[in-house]
Amino acid sequence: MRVLVKALLTAVIASGILLGAAHYATLPTTTTTSMAGNTLGSATAPTRSNVSDEVKVVVLVDNEEYVKGLRTAWGLAIYVETPHAKFLFDTGPDPATLKYNAEKLGVNLSDVGFVIISHCHGDHVGGLPLIARLRPGIKVYVPQHSGLQNYVRNLGLTPIPVNETTEVAPDVWVLKPLYGPPWEEGVAIATKLGLIILVGCSHPGVDRIVKVALHDLRPKKVYAVIGGLHLMGAPRPLVAKEIDGLASLGVVKVYPLHCSGNEVKEYLREKYPSMLGVGGVGLTLSFPAP
Repeated sequence: MRVLVKALLTAVIASGILLGAAHYATLPTTTTTSMAGNTLGSATAPTRSNVSDEVKVVVLVDNEEYVKGLRTAWGLAIYVETPHAKFLFDTGPDPATLKYNAEKLGVNLSDVGFVIISHCHGDHVGGLPLIARLRPGIKVYVPQHSGLQNYVRNLGLTPIPVNETTEVAPDVWVLKPLYGPPWEEGVAIATKLGLIILVGCSHPGVDRIVKVALHDLRPKKVYAVIGGLHLMGAPRPLVAKEIDGLASLGVVKVYPLHCSGNEVKEYLREKYPSMLGVGGVGLTLSFPAP
């Protein structure tokens, strides 16, 4: 079984493109589907009646240390708990790091109801075999054109391809995948502070992912963006374009993780100090009602 999983994962990694330039295209008109209820239809803005009272976000895997005593690894995994759902966004590069950090942080991965995978790279899907052992058969949402469906299915999990913004639990949406390359999807979670948006690597451009959320869900505000911004080693003009773009979209906080790079943090400190959120493995955030 280990040989099969390793071979499958190697094929997935080989099929991905590790680096890609951000593309800035006009967003097409799109609709939102719901897998949390029985109705399908156009996107509706989060309202006071359906906004979560609290959202807990825990970084289980990252290549930077935030809490001492945890293992760092090149990759990303984020645990999310809302009043309606418990799920993982990405799984890091391997089962061992995910398991160790989750146990140290008091996160019971056996309680996870579903998984959302941002894109096909191995540092985001490598922990899936652990989830397959703990929660066989659960749903794993993947970009439709990511090439991940067979890999997920062969692990004994249930792949759910996503091609448009989809509500997967009350107040939780998988955002319409964009092409970077590779194909990548983010997550939007409604809170009373505004939307929380999780990103894996932002290969298509983090501002484009946020624009999908604004276009499809029409929230009053995007409060926070958390995750990889794919700007490590990027020239300052590109860093400025992305971060200035987030500021112009009204984003309040940015927590650069994984592949974001020091250049992003430095730019935020210089120009938007109140926006910068420091993070790494072990970061735990709560977004309560104001």
